[in-house]
Amino acid sequence: MADQLLPDRLDEVIDALVARGDASAALRDPELAPLARVAADLRHYPNRDFTTRLRARLERRSPMTTSTLAPGVREGFTAVTPYVWVPDRGLADFLIRTFDAVETRVADNPGHGVHRELRIGDSMVMIGESGLTDAPARPVAFHVFVDDADATFARAIAAGGTSLGEPEDRHYGERTGFVADPYGNHWYIATALGPQSLGHALRTVTPYLHALDVDGYMKFLTRAFGAVEETRAEQPGGVIPYARMRFGDAAVEFGTHPPMPGAYFLYVADPDAVYEQALAAGAKPLSPPAERAPGLRMGFVEDPLGNHWYIARPRSLEGGASR
Repeated sequence: MADQLLPDRLDEVIDALVARGDASAALRDPELAPLARVAADLRHYPNRDFTTRLRARLERRSPMTTSTLAPGVREGFTAVTPYVWVPDRGLADFLIRTFDAVETRVADNPGHGVHRELRIGDSMVMIGESGLTDAPARPVAFHVFVDDADATFARAIAAGGTSLGEPEDRHYGERTGFVADPYGNHWYIATALGPQSLGHALRTVTPYLHALDVDGYMKFLTRAFGAVEETRAEQPGGVIPYARMRFGDAAVEFGTHPPMPGAYFLYVADPDAVYEQALAAGAKPLSPPAERAPGLRMGFVEDPLGNHWYIARPRSLEGGASR
């Protein structure tokens, strides 16, 4: 037995324990004796229900790989697609005037408002119109790459936006101007400068999430959704002015600013498993996964910063049309 590799010897011990409850040979092996004692003791304790619960907990604690994430199933959709809530169609008009956005879908859901989908370049933005002028605002931030930042910035101001910073050449390789739309959403309007610019690595529109503790928030996203860090810039004192993570085929950017809690669709293959993973990581449950429409299974959680995540399985994975 001692001539075999340790994993093979351990396999034989486990087989003997399962079949006969006999670990005597292993107890004479100095390498295997400690493991054999533990295995022999554990053999008498857990029942099937206990081991099932233990396995589920251990799996939830392990970061989920990006293979768990499902890509967006239609052109422009990715694993993370922003969902912006506003009271009326004014935001859609702003995006059409500013970015030449194309409205690709409108669905009127009685009692739930209007759902819109708009394409900006190669990216999609979804809008929910509640019809309630006193509903709490949930503005978010976006990094948008365009051919001419100055011209687009001017259109944004003409469409009702407010300047947060005039277009300038930035040290990080882009010319960028900053605008708040009439609903408080921030649009970081950029044109790539040079081959090293982020504009060559990102889609037209990328969500830009704000946090005061960017490192801690990114660690939460890794535990909750299996997000993978791609890059970060760190200043003395631990301040992170810029970072980026990957959720499957989607990029999300981060900066150290007061949070702007918004809402995001997270397309996954198994919304039930990801929902449980998010709760184990510290997310607040809002609604467990359920069939929200034919073929669309979705659950809702709130992260520690107040962002809402709509954890959904695309309808195409069920053979139907996707939302």
